[in-house]
Amino acid sequence: MGERTLLTNARILTCNGDPVEKPTAGSVLIEGDRIAEVRLDAEFEVDPAAVRVVDLHGATVLPGLGDAHTHISWPLDFVFDHGAVAATPEGKHLLDVAAVAKTYLESGYTLIIGAGATQPDDDLLVKDAIDRGILPGPKLIPCGPMIAEAGGLGADGGMMEVVATAADLREVVRKQCERGVRSLKLFISGDGVVPQFPSEDIYMNDEMLTAAVDEADKYGAFVTTHARGSASVAMAARTGVRIVHHACFLDDEALAALEARHGDVWVCPGLHYLYAMVNGHAGPWGITDEKVVASGYPDEFRSQVDGLHKLKAAGVPILAGGDFGHQWTRHGTYAAELQRYVELVDMTPVEAIHTATRNMGAVTGLRVGQIREGYLADLLIVDGDPSADVTVLQRPELRRAVLKDGAFAYVNPEVYP
Repeated sequence: MGERTLLTNARILTCNGDPVEKPTAGSVLIEGDRIAEVRLDAEFEVDPAAVRVVDLHGATVLPGLGDAHTHISWPLDFVFDHGAVAATPEGKHLLDVAAVAKTYLESGYTLIIGAGATQPDDDLLVKDAIDRGILPGPKLIPCGPMIAEAGGLGADGGMMEVVATAADLREVVRKQCERGVRSLKLFISGDGVVPQFPSEDIYMNDEMLTAAVDEADKYGAFVTTHARGSASVAMAARTGVRIVHHACFLDDEALAALEARHGDVWVCPGLHYLYAMVNGHAGPWGITDEKVVASGYPDEFRSQVDGLHKLKAAGVPILAGGDFGHQWTRHGTYAAELQRYVELVDMTPVEAIHTATRNMGAVTGLRVGQIREGYLADLLIVDGDPSADVTVLQRPELRRAVLKDGAFAYVNPEVYP
């Protein structure tokens, strides 16, 4: 038995699946890195000499949050210049990446999934440092360089690995997995922000994606895709891709392909990114209204909101996450994604929270995302009630502490001087 900690005088949001769950008074007993017992409407009697007792004074405890589309390569001052980041001296760059990992943790995020490294080993090096306890940060499912098809978006080879055949793709996946990558990111559509590669473009084919999924599976890894257009979404769904990023356009074929997977595929939309773009938040950094219109993002945003309503109605699980790190979607503002789900997709605040908790546990196969006996004690403690107002999760002054693997990984110095 490891160290025992009792969180008492708490209000507990268990994320048990109830979309209108409210925090309930109670306490949580932690042994080592696991939740040993949860008592709702009841407290434990323990020997303070044998158990560390932490009085939360009525604060809310909920599972640590997760983000399924992270680029820790993008520094805190990132402004959309990927080439400059790729060219930054490795030592300086890794300090920037370490700062991003720390920011995720201090923002209440205890699990993140990599969606593309700008310098090839960013995720792998940071994960190793976090796992060895020499760097504060969340659990990390590491990604390597993104993978593009010859002739498609990213095929200039500056920061992506480029393939032309299924055999090429299988080999790239094998090599990345042997280095420790567990989230393989494929670009199978365009992106209107680069006008010569519109979002409805489709790259690769069923044979290539099937080969990538098969090879990744041998290593316990999985494939994710940048897929904005309907045809690319349908292809990702029918070939076994685990996470479909964006899914901005959904026709009947794409929706049917996602439904056919019966909860075995997750959509990670990055809704707040499009919201910020079409509402002028990127203007101060040179992304003018004219550029946004030329990208097709206004139509894409409307289509994505409509599609998310359809996905919610169909029971296709949604994952929180999406390209945070631009100055208009700054690091540390990750929970803005949850706010958009409530405002634009008619989710309850708890349903939105589930996209960053329960669903993250399901997609990774880790015992996280619920406050439940036997689950990892990855927890977030906040003042206020996020089940009533999800924006509580965006306010640093309300964030009391973060636990990871049963230990206090971050304590707000403004709350506990």
